[in-house]
Amino acid sequence: MAIVTLLTDFGLRDYFVGAVKGVLMELNHELNIVDISHMIPQHDIHSGAFTLGQSCFYFPSGTIHMAVVDPGVGSTRKAIAVSAGGHYFVAPDNGILTYVLGAAGDAAAYEITAEHYFRKPTSNTFHARDVFAPVAAWISRGIQLNKLGPMLPNPVKLQVPEPKYTRDALIQGVILAVDNFGNLITNLKPSDVPRAFKIVAGQQEITGMRRTYADGAPGELFVVAGSAGYLEIAVKDRSAAAILNMKAGFPIGVVLL
Repeated sequence: MAIVTLLTDFGLRDYFVGAVKGVLMELNHELNIVDISHMIPQHDIHSGAFTLGQSCFYFPSGTIHMAVVDPGVGSTRKAIAVSAGGHYFVAPDNGILTYVLGAAGDAAAYEITAEHYFRKPTSNTFHARDVFAPVAAWISRGIQLNKLGPMLPNPVKLQVPEPKYTRDALIQGVILAVDNFGNLITNLKPSDVPRAFKIVAGQQEITGMRRTYADGAPGELFVVAGSAGYLEIAVKDRSAAAILNMKAGFPIGVVLL
């Protein structure tokens, strides 16, 4: 039984997710459809790319991942199908596959141009239903990616911010993502801070390093090494994002002591 995962910014209020699943199952009744998330912040390609990269390779080899955060739907942006790391991906060519392409050295991308695989009529505003879903379903039925269109040598990649060392003891970082608990996921890895440090986030200084979320004192802002491999700014039982009024893309500073 083929697995298709879905990641979108559609939310759950409207008919969008249901329509996508209907098209998938119409073309392959035996699909196992798994929702990664439909709560990506609207139009936030960076958050979509991060979430996809942190989840997709935990699925079995051969899984098909459909990722649609697509503010450019109906424009000249390309639609692509990619094989990478034993998995398949169907998405707009807008950078949402950035982490996937960076993690897999064997990635091969194809521009989707074979319109006879699309649903007709094809809407200008709902390519998830009319382009990406049918293509994902056809891949689940064994269609080779080279049948979908020509190879695309340079799919779009977002610029993933790396920590910048401005001086020996100063680092400029950034918030990569905010999870549902309000934890601020930074672009810093534990190896980036080999000794005592002070993080400046918002208007506050954070010096505490804790092993788990539960180890923090009530109301204390602290740092924890999160499951994604990055340092996170957290508060026990509260939202660090709300306290600091920060979101993805906001800068932070680090001083090594």
